[in-house]
Amino acid sequence: MQALAAIFVLSVLATSFAHAADPLIACNGEPIPAGTPAGNGNPRTPPNADGPTAIRAGFFIKDLKDIDAVQSSFWFRGVLTFRWCDPRLAFDPATAGTDERSFFGAEVLAEPIWRGRGFLVNLVGDAEETARVLRIRYDGTASGSANMSARLASNFDLRRFPFDTQRLILEIESYVWDEGQVRIMADDEKTGFAETFEIPEWTVTDVQANVRTVDVVRADKPFSRLTLAIDIKRKSGFYLWKILLPLLIIVMLSWSVFWMVDEYFGMRVRLAATGVLTVVAYQFAVAKDLPRVGYLTLIDKVTVISFLLLATTVLESYLASSARAKDPEKALRIDRAARWMFPLGYAALILVVFIGSTG
Repeated sequence: MQALAAIFVLSVLATSFAHAADPLIACNGEPIPAGTPAGNGNPRTPPNADGPTAIRAGFFIKDLKDIDAVQSSFWFRGVLTFRWCDPRLAFDPATAGTDERSFFGAEVLAEPIWRGRGFLVNLVGDAEETARVLRIRYDGTASGSANMSARLASNFDLRRFPFDTQRLILEIESYVWDEGQVRIMADDEKTGFAETFEIPEWTVTDVQANVRTVDVVRADKPFSRLTLAIDIKRKSGFYLWKILLPLLIIVMLSWSVFWMVDEYFGMRVRLAATGVLTVVAYQFAVAKDLPRVGYLTLIDKVTVISFLLLATTVLESYLASSARAKDPEKALRIDRAARWMFPLGYAALILVVFIGSTG
């Protein structure tokens, strides 16, 4: 029943229709005979026989959590609003004693009317739906809302991690009616996000809705699909202060060997080797939060550069120590050159990585 409830709720809302002064004018402008009883739409046929039925939908995001790049999924909670016009539902408010019929909870599913039969295209697992509301105006305008929560699949581009931005996608389409029968329209006024909720690692920057026509494997005709795009930006402070900054300090500490002129190779290499092992440990710490992607993230590139520079420090120590026994002045020149070449080279490589990642 929960799955059926979710299917109904995803029946989205239709275009806004002007109400005429005459109470017996349907939402499509056609006159309705006086005394018409409350009608029921045929659930087997769309209300518009001459073209697609317009359904306008909006989605207001109230909460996001469990944004998981490893599983390529996220969990959301929000309010779905919907409206469409079905003249077959029109009734005489004088006869009915009301100009709007309202249904709540289980009553919504029990009402035998036509629905858009929508579903979440990128749903992972089950969707949960509560607080169902359906209202039918005397002119046949059907509208309603429901609270929805579900886990959805989404692609992540981690090339700029941990300074990345992501776009989470929510997709809705009818699983029965093709574009010739149902055309979904985005309701921008009902689409957005609550600025009061906070995500520990992310900031929501924008929510946009758009509609496109898609081909599906289950049918020969294209379908109308509503896509809700949620733009989020990672709060990079954790990775900046607890991983990148300590990593840079470790690399800079390894440069102290350039002032260890009187030390032999064994003493100098210990410091550089400690730095290498620390970089490897940081690599493992970061890798557990990322999927096994086939490209290097920004933090991967910084780690690789740091690792190579530490390895080059070991090579410099070997050259300086080898020259010390035969030509101490040459060993001193090697160390003095390394004192400025290594910091400048490291800074230049890091700058190139950051600039390249912005492209």
